Amino acid sequence: MKTISALLGSIGRWWQRSRPRVRLMVGMSVLVVIGLTGLTPNVWFGVTISWPYAALIAAAGWGRSGLGFGPMFVLVLFGFAQDVTASAPLGCFALVNLAIFGASATASQTFDIERSRGMNFGLPMAMIALGMSLVWILASFAGGHFVRLLPIISALMATLLLHMLVAPVFDLGVRRGAHAGVSA
Repeated sequence: MKTISALLGSIGRWWQRSRPRVRLMVGMSVLVVIGLTGLTPNVWFGVTISWPYAALIAAAGWGRSGLGFGPMFVLVLFGFAQDVTASAPLGCFALVNLAIFGASATASQTFDIERSRGMNFGLPMAMIALGMSLVWILASFAGGHFVRLLPIISALMATLLLHMLVAPVFDLGVRRGAHAGVSA
């Protein structure tokens, strides 16, 4: 038990010292793993399991550190991948990801005070809910009718659950108002 605690402590210290680019690459790796896992069959015992929208978690988390081209590029890339895998019109998910990234950056700049715990979890959860609302609106426009809400709500719940588990991975650690590259 002590070795696991020591390992987690050393990983935590490494994460605190790591640069924003390294944190972005780790977050991108988590996105790839979640996305590729989502491509596997998700039906267990005849019940379809809702898969979380990990790119929304990344957009909300990365947006808290402010606007940057690295996260934007990754979110557009993953948005196009989501469009292809979901058979959505090209650019829909990229648009949603960028909108949530921008909204998260704006809201964080407006409301974030010393990275309080309420803002660490409450603001990204609100951004994820906003993102799922945008997904529903775009799906309804693309389909020409109102899309059923139950699949969207179940995907929202799965996304919020995943957010509670992996949110720290998408914190780039950049303080608001600090010079570029200054960690939080």
